[in-house]
Amino acid sequence: MQKGVQPQYLLPVKFLGGGTLYDAFAPRESIRIKMKGGGLNFVHGGISLQEMVVPVIEYHFLRNQSKEYKKNKSKYDTKPVEISLLSANRKISNMIFSLNFYQKDAVGGNREAATYQLYFTDSSGKPISDVQKIIADKTSDNGQERTFRCSFNLKSLKYSNTETYYLVIADENGLQVQREEFQIDIAFAVDDFNF
Repeated sequence: MQKGVQPQYLLPVKFLGGGTLYDAFAPRESIRIKMKGGGLNFVHGGISLQEMVVPVIEYHFLRNQSKEYKKNKSKYDTKPVEISLLSANRKISNMIFSLNFYQKDAVGGNREAATYQLYFTDSSGKPISDVQKIIADKTSDNGQERTFRCSFNLKSLKYSNTETYYLVIADENGLQVQREEFQIDIAFAVDDFNF
């Protein structure tokens, strides 16, 4: 082919190699170019991404003791997502009730899914409700899609409206992560009339 002449069926392509730009040509679309000779001598046409681009991954290994790692520890460390109580009311007036919870961050990047156990205790730490489970694994950036609703059932006990009770949020190993104060004011939690 003559220098400077470009046939209609070829697409000009520029390659960068070692800081120098190279000119090349590739067949346009899916045109097949017939070559001279016997048999079916065709060269395939068109450019695929796999033929034109070589992906490059840049990897930097950081030791835990390095200055950069210590400076940006929150950026590099993987942490479980956290949940928090959304419901503003801290007074319980029924044996069966529901509360809303919010997953603070979306799963992804350096945030991983987590499982939490939720239950109520009295001031001495004795459980007074059933245990509910939240699997915080939402990946949506929309905060409304990262909400959970849990229903709790209190045990049939006498509750004092002057005593403090607690909602306990624990990780899947039972380690307490958060504790919220509540008041329980139920008129007839235990059957006082023995019916």
